[in-house]
Amino acid sequence: MLSINLFKKHIFLEFMKNILKVGATFIAFAIVLDLFEEISFFKEYDVVPFFPLIMSLLKVPSILYEIFPFIFLISSILLFLFLLQSEELNLIKLAGLSNFRIIMYPAFISLICGIIIISGFTIISSKLSRLYLNIKNDYTLENDYLAAITENGIWIKDIVESKNIIINASSLEENFLVNVSIFEFEKDFNFLSRMEIERADISSEYWKLHNLKKYQSNNKIENFDELIFKSNFDLNKLKNIFTELRSISFWELNKVKKNYKDLGISTLEIESEFHKALAYPLFLMCMTIIAGLFVLGIESRKSYLFYVFLSIVLSVIIYYLNYFSKALGETNNLDIIAAIWSPIIILTIFCSIGLIRINEK
Repeated sequence: MLSINLFKKHIFLEFMKNILKVGATFIAFAIVLDLFEEISFFKEYDVVPFFPLIMSLLKVPSILYEIFPFIFLISSILLFLFLLQSEELNLIKLAGLSNFRIIMYPAFISLICGIIIISGFTIISSKLSRLYLNIKNDYTLENDYLAAITENGIWIKDIVESKNIIINASSLEENFLVNVSIFEFEKDFNFLSRMEIERADISSEYWKLHNLKKYQSNNKIENFDELIFKSNFDLNKLKNIFTELRSISFWELNKVKKNYKDLGISTLEIESEFHKALAYPLFLMCMTIIAGLFVLGIESRKSYLFYVFLSIVLSVIIYYLNYFSKALGETNNLDIIAAIWSPIIILTIFCSIGLIRINEK
């Protein structure tokens, strides 16, 4: 029993060491690649020399969240290769551990790590992503064009023809803003007019306002059945702003979903991200099992490179099939739950069959 406990401790430490090494390598590449983009962006601004590096570092947690499956896969491959090459595997088997238990222990560690990533790590990554976006907006004209969802409806800040525009709507129905108030101000925010609109078609940047009253600064009131209003926003731009999911943690998704639903905004992407997060720990566990199945299934040392390469290629294919299925769900071509969970269920079945077969060896 002692030797098995020592083995588990040894596996845990070796696995964590691999994750840190592989993770650090991926982070270094990500920072270097992103740093060029940040330097290019900030070269026009008066910032301290290391400021682009700080901006790149703020993006690291959100990048890590996306590449953790590959980090865990490669770390698992290195772990099982280490066991295979050091002859420790045979000693452990003599101590009474089957292939199933040898694979499932690091797989269970991956599952726990996945739960920690979703429940805790995403809080950090979302806050840093939010900080990154806020800082970036301070250095762009985009700060003049803002949109947000609150409990009081949809709010938009716009600038059109040197006029400051503030827009509020109670909800979004398909391509229409409903119960819309548009406030127009001069550059120095002197009041110009207020429009109360029943519905506004925002399919393009030339909004079609239906059934409106316009209140001028001179107390004059005008009624219109239809009026064209120029904006810098359209339906697609608003949706892109509203679905900046990097800045939303797992624990905030349900609240955001409720706000979207109350305002009539599609919640497909929010639901997709929520189910992706729920499936995330299981996905990491499956990546570790795949690594174990391929490495421990090696018949001879000459096959190492082939099986390692095959496991990486297979995992990359699975990863992108998973994202393709997610995209189908977000475009309403497939039920969102089926889109997220079908690949995971199929992968789990594949891993289960593989574990049964390798345990017989």
